[in-house]
Amino acid sequence: MNRIPYCCQRQGGAVFVTGLIFLLALSLLGITAAKMATIEERMSANMRDRMLAMQAAEMALRYAEHHIRDNDPSTNSPKSIEGMSEFDTNCTDGFCYYGAGVDAPNRSWETYCNPVCPINYVEGNVFRFNDIPYTAPGLPAGVPAPTYLIEGIQKTPPGNTLRYYYRITVRAQGAKQGTVVWIQEIFRP
Repeated sequence: MNRIPYCCQRQGGAVFVTGLIFLLALSLLGITAAKMATIEERMSANMRDRMLAMQAAEMALRYAEHHIRDNDPSTNSPKSIEGMSEFDTNCTDGFCYYGAGVDAPNRSWETYCNPVCPINYVEGNVFRFNDIPYTAPGLPAGVPAPTYLIEGIQKTPPGNTLRYYYRITVRAQGAKQGTVVWIQEIFRP
């Protein structure tokens, strides 16, 4: 008996093409997921750096308040800021004063805090307030010391006595040089 050889049908290759398309779609999905993870990681790192700068600015703000209330934290000498005795229009040593009843005529921190303000935050420094020692807390690792400027404002509201206010402007930086935070507060001791 002679057999006739069976000849299989030729395949069109549809499975191969479909598999390649499916593999391409999965590859694109994987690449997109990796890019999204990288972007989210960068966003969280930038947010962390901004929070570090904000913490440093808040610490400097509290430090400046203690500076005003009691003594000079940089020398640890009892030097109460009483009225406007240490302030002048040239902002010597970071203390600005423009005259009785006059607020800052311009945004003075743009002039005197370029690129940093004149007064430095001193980490670990101890000074006293109401006979209680205050230690300036340590800054987070890699964060430079913030700087600040104090502007004296002397006002007499109608029917009241003379009041002294102090506008504190703080410039703080995160671990990255481009992350800068400015905080400003009007403080009345």
